[in-house]
Amino acid sequence: MAYNAPERTGVLVIRVWVEDHSGPMRARITGRLDVHEGPETTVTAAGAQAATVVVRNWLEAFACGRIRP
Repeated sequence: MAYNAPERTGVLVIRVWVEDHSGPMRARITGRLDVHEGPETTVTAAGAQAATVVVRNWLEAFACGRIRP
């Protein structure tokens, strides 16, 4: 009889805003690599490039099954 491991589900929420309509985009990125266990992490970033790095790191951590990004 084959055993199927339970599905692992992560979540990543990105809130973005611009201060004073002229500054760089800001992002608050909150994530959890497993919605059933493990820590929730929150990171802030200034600019699209910095936010993209945070998201890429989180996705790589999820794909590798690491506990922390």
